[in-house]
Amino acid sequence: MGNGYRAAHEDGRTMALIVPDLYVRRRRPTELDESYRKAHEGWYPIDMLALVGEVTSTGPKLRTYAAAGVPVYVLVDRHSRTAHCYTDPVLPGDDPTEAYYATGTKADLGEPLPLPAPYPTLDTAPFVTG
Repeated sequence: MGNGYRAAHEDGRTMALIVPDLYVRRRRPTELDESYRKAHEGWYPIDMLALVGEVTSTGPKLRTYAAAGVPVYVLVDRHSRTAHCYTDPVLPGDDPTEAYYATGTKADLGEPLPLPAPYPTLDTAPFVTG
């Protein structure tokens, strides 16, 4: 918690600065990652992330994570009372607003949400509110 990540275009311009509600990193920060963070005002490179999760988020975040190539995106939507797991990010052109995830699964809150290996099934019961 509390770490921010920077998604950049191929030319180095910042696409988005994000702070996910939850995340799993691919690796611990290296010296190179720490240098990147210092050079970019406290933001780590987004390629460190293997899985991100948001609670009641919006479409633009889904497209941003897909455009940045984050392999797994989990969304818990308390408004629709559903949980989603998106995998296989696709960027069909140069426009990040066209990015999407090719695969998605859905569960009602309270039901288990399957996640891809090596992650365990997500228990969504704690997200059910009265």
